[in-house]
Amino acid sequence: MLHYYSKLFNSAVCQNRTGLLYAGVIRRGIFCMSCNLRNGVNMHPNVLDRNETALVVVDVQESCANVVFEKDRVVTNVIKLVEAAKMLDIPVVTMVHRREKLGGITPELVEVLPDPVGINKTTFSCCGVKPFVDRLEELGRQTVLLCGIETHVCLNQTAHDLLMMGYRVQLAADAVSSRRKIDHTLGIEKMRDSGVVITSTEMAILELLRDTVDPKFRPVFALVK
Repeated sequence: MLHYYSKLFNSAVCQNRTGLLYAGVIRRGIFCMSCNLRNGVNMHPNVLDRNETALVVVDVQESCANVVFEKDRVVTNVIKLVEAAKMLDIPVVTMVHRREKLGGITPELVEVLPDPVGINKTTFSCCGVKPFVDRLEELGRQTVLLCGIETHVCLNQTAHDLLMMGYRVQLAADAVSSRRKIDHTLGIEKMRDSGVVITSTEMAILELLRDTVDPKFRPVFALVK
């Protein structure tokens, strides 16, 4: 029975609203709590693993950041996530929305991001542009950690599309924002209801770090202490 459902899920195909075909790959088939070994350790799939995670920074452009509430909180926490990702060898994918209209990444992040130019998109969902989908496929990571702007628009639609593509999705709730607080709140609630795991910057970083004897513990922990 387990083999049957795993085969069924792995063959599922869905088509999103942009017309791109995605294989709705359930990358682990049926989850078995008693045998989910990751790196030799029995870990719950909702706990971030640095070897399986990619960080996606969505639309933290100067023109967008300047109009969301609590901009400083968002930028500060996105920087922490990016810095931790670099120290832990976690790939970072940068997305920008209509660069030609909205401009580039906010200055605070330019020196931090591995790719401050980013992948340009016109669709709200990052999954609506092939370079992003291809990049994730190349990375081979099973979990996507999202941060950026705006919670109820680009992050919400990206998260839902990623779930349909078979990725595990987590959202750093203190590293995202919207122009209006109500939209931010409802965006998080909708994503949670759909299966996105809601986390925080510190929680995510410490899960990715995991061990206090890790040689990278001190510089990574310094980001959140």
